[in-house]
Order: sequence, then C-alpha cells, then structure tokens
Amino acid sequence: MFKKIILFFGLFMTMLVTAGAIYVYTSGPEITDDMERTMEAEIAAPLKEQVGQVSYAMNGETKIWYDVQSPKDTAKGTVMLVMGLSADALAWPSYFTNGFLDAGYQVIRFDNRGVGMSDWDDFNPDNPYTLSDMANDAIAILDTLKIEKVHFVGVSLGGMISQTLCIEHPERALSLTSIMSTPWIMDPELPSINMSCVKELVLTNLKYGWSKSELNVVKMGLATRMNLLGSYKYDMNVKRISQLALYNVRKRKGYNRQSGRQQTTAIEKSGSRIDALKSLAVPTLVIHGKTDPLIPFEHGLKTADLIPNADTLWIEGMGHILPEIYNDIIVDRMVKLFEKH
Repeated sequence: MFKKIILFFGLFMTMLVTAGAIYVYTSGPEITDDMERTMEAEIAAPLKEQVGQVSYAMNGETKIWYDVQSPKDTAKGTVMLVMGLSADALAWPSYFTNGFLDAGYQVIRFDNRGVGMSDWDDFNPDNPYTLSDMANDAIAILDTLKIEKVHFVGVSLGGMISQTLCIEHPERALSLTSIMSTPWIMDPELPSINMSCVKELVLTNLKYGWSKSELNVVKMGLATRMNLLGSYKYDMNVKRISQLALYNVRKRKGYNRQSGRQQTTAIEKSGSRIDALKSLAVPTLVIHGKTDPLIPFEHGLKTADLIPNADTLWIEGMGHILPEIYNDIIVDRMVKLFEKH
C-alpha cells in the first residue's frame, strides 16, 4: 500500500512539473523564425564594440564600472545616465546616447552595483544597500572624473536613484530627467505596479534562463523588451539586441540573476521621496508613456505634480522602454532642458 502511495505521489508530481514546464514554454511573446534566424546570424558574426573609454570608481569598498563617450568638439556639458532594475549600462540604446553626443554633450553610463561589470558581491541581506548608496555610486564616478555638475537622467529604478541624487546632492545637478519612474512605488494613493507584467517577465526568465546557451540569452533579452511594449506595437531591432546580449556574455560578466531581488530590496528599504520632492529646486523634466505596462502612468503624473515647476512629456502608446520611434521627440525635449540650464 505504501509503495502505491509513493508511486501515485511521484506520478502526480511528474504531471505537475510537466504541466508547469508546458505552461512556461508556451508563455510570453512569440519569437518568430525570422527573428531566430537573425539571432543565429549575429551569433556567427563578429562582435561590434559597445563601449567608450571605460574605467572604475570606488564607493567605499564597492567598485563601479563606467564609460565615457565624448562629442567630436568641445563638450557643452555632461549627461549622466542611470539605468533601471537588473539592467546594465549597455541597455541604453545607441540611438539615444548618440542624440546627446550629436548635440555636443559628453555622456557617462555606468553599471549599477549588482549588474554588469560593477561589484555583485556587496549585498548583505541583513543590511542591504539603499537608493542612497546607489546614488553615491554615481557621485563617486563624478568625483573620480573631477566633474562638478551634470544633467542626471534616470529610467525606472534609475529615475528613483536620480531623484535621490538630486534630493541629497542638489549641488551636483544641473537638471533632472525622470523617465517612466515614480516618487514611491508603494504609494497607496496610486495604482500598484502591474503584477501581470511582472509575472510575464518572471516567466520569460524561467523560459530562457534555464540554459546558458547564447541563443537563449539573446531570446531572453528580446522577449523581455517585448513584454515591456506599450499599446503601440512596432518591430524590435533584433540585430542590435542580439549584439548587446552577446557582448555581455562574451566580453563582460553576463547577467546577475540575484540583481532584481537585491535592487528591489533597496527600493523597499529606501521608502518614499514624496515629501522631499516637494521642495526640489533642480530643473526637472518628467517623461512617461501613457500605456506603460509596468509602472502605471499615474506615477509619472504624480512625480510631475510634486516637483515645483517640472516640465512634462507624456507619450501616447509608449511602454516601459525607450523605442527608436519616439527617440527624436524625447532627446529633443531633453536637450532643450539642458541648454536652458
């Protein structure tokens, strides 16, 4: 009898695991045969260089990777780009950074702690780092480069870090651009983060993250971006996304699977910026897609309402991503802010 129970239990668990695997395998956005052929061609092709002048800065014992790209002529100023959750500096698309270079600005990108080439092993679950610590990583880079003031630009989590930078170090900020971000992700007065989108992102990670094959790494990068599209559906640049993913795998440290949990903990521990933003004196532009599938549009509205004299750019159809189709209008508005200050 006992053997029958064990056999039945084993059969049940096998069926459960199989059903779960089928569900994960059939979930997520469709990657077509044409997309896969493009990925395979990029895997076989030579890698293109993806970085500028690279170096490291130290914030205490934490090592932070950064790169600097300079315009052809004398720089009008410096733009510091702060990336979002679990994403590294290379996630800033080249068409975005090139817009600032073409306008005459030096561009600094860096890997937040926990991703890319920055330190991964500085997370202590009993005493996790905060957004202030991550903001000080950026300050350490500026101190290393002996740059006094910059235009801070942050997307999603990077927007939260950039808000923190301007609250705690206003003397280092020429301006703030907060993109698809929030003054407090836990704000009970606003719609919560879209858990359906979070579930799709988790399923995408499970679907393609089980294998370390280069094809699966590229598929995960593409599918993640497809999950974050807004209401306007457009073709993704599969070649560019493939090159970035392959560069990370072959020439950098790849992807840290623990970074999402660690950086989410930093967000939770840091709490609200609502009161502090009410007295922020840094010139600010708030950008948000009206159909953001992850951080609802209302969070962008509240960010702009809180910051005195904040300018706004609301984009119909844009999701939680910086697509090339909206790039000109975004970069143009940001450069106007920079030139005004």
